[in-house]
Amino acid sequence: MPKFSPAFGEPARGCPTSLLEFDRSNPRLLTGDDYGTSADEDVISALNEIAPLEEVITSICTNTYLDFEPLIIIGPDDGPYRVLEGNRRLAAIKLISNPQLAKRCRISLPIVSNAVLRSVKTVTVWRVQSESDAQAFIGFKHINGPSRWDAYAKARFVSDWYKRERGNGLTIDQIARQLGDDNDTIRAYISSICVLEQAEDRNLFEIRNRFNRGKFAFSHLYTALGRAEYQEFLGLEKGWNKEPIPNPVARRNEDKLKEVLSYLYGNKKDEMPSLIRSQNPDLKHIGEVIANPVSLEKLRGGATLSIAYNDVRSSYDVFSEAIAQATLKLTAVMDALPKYNGEENLLTIAEEILEQAETLLDVMRSKRKRLSAKPLISKNEVTAPKRAVAKPIAVPKRAVAKPVAKKR
Repeated sequence: MPKFSPAFGEPARGCPTSLLEFDRSNPRLLTGDDYGTSADEDVISALNEIAPLEEVITSICTNTYLDFEPLIIIGPDDGPYRVLEGNRRLAAIKLISNPQLAKRCRISLPIVSNAVLRSVKTVTVWRVQSESDAQAFIGFKHINGPSRWDAYAKARFVSDWYKRERGNGLTIDQIARQLGDDNDTIRAYISSICVLEQAEDRNLFEIRNRFNRGKFAFSHLYTALGRAEYQEFLGLEKGWNKEPIPNPVARRNEDKLKEVLSYLYGNKKDEMPSLIRSQNPDLKHIGEVIANPVSLEKLRGGATLSIAYNDVRSSYDVFSEAIAQATLKLTAVMDALPKYNGEENLLTIAEEILEQAETLLDVMRSKRKRLSAKPLISKNEVTAPKRAVAKPIAVPKRAVAKPVAKKR
């Protein structure tokens, strides 16, 4: 093994890449899925699955390795050194230098020239004495800088940093200033990780058991925990995340935490899909449903989110949306009418639609007639609690004016 012993805290050129090893706790690998990290092949395959390495490999093979930004390393004198920052570049270098490794990882390589091979023999590094010395730079680059991690990797990074250095006086405000981020965001990340870790430790939830594949949608959780409906449901007091603590949800509410996580992420073992198709508005709708006892019981009983949410909405909103959707459907049918070729079964369906429309119109007219003796109920009145709505007063028949017959 070649000898190379760089000083601390300054760039050092000429570090043999053979002395460099992957950081097997790299935040990029924290996706919630079980990636093997015992061998280089496992780490490279995981990095490639999370964010394809093709672009980095192509850039190096086209331009040779551009040694502008040092890899941040930690390790003993003479190595080997663990790469804290630059693992994707290291993966590309290892693949370019070893076609057999690329083949085992099922990653295609372009033509590699001798000039490219020479350029990846050594690189510039920056050696640190402790991981904390590199935290601010790495965090800024990947949280608000040009190479951003996803929300879960960011949250794990700042949470681990806070836990490791809190005893030395590190505060959330200090982390936020060093990263150039808002302290409320950092606080939301750390406190949400505390909730997630509680769920994992208590066997209430496993990220790998979520219903949807792909990146773990951590933003669902920290956004939900910022909403009053979820906080109240889980028994979290206002300002609960000001000073994040382990196990913030009381034990008596852990079943509710399990329930919320099942709504947000589903359960692969139980074949239960997530209720979230789009974070906006589904996350908001779930919160409003769990805050409404009737809607919540319907959801627990197997109703869809849209059906359970109808009990939260005003009668006016539910009916007006339904009739508007029906109008849109009928408009689409009218647009397609020239394509009708006289099929009997389609005519039967149209007749059924007509019958339903006539029934709808009769009921609406009847209701309108009954309510005509008093002001129309406004949308705001419809949303008022039932106990606040006065019973209608019967109008004596003699007080109802008879319609005047038109002269012919």
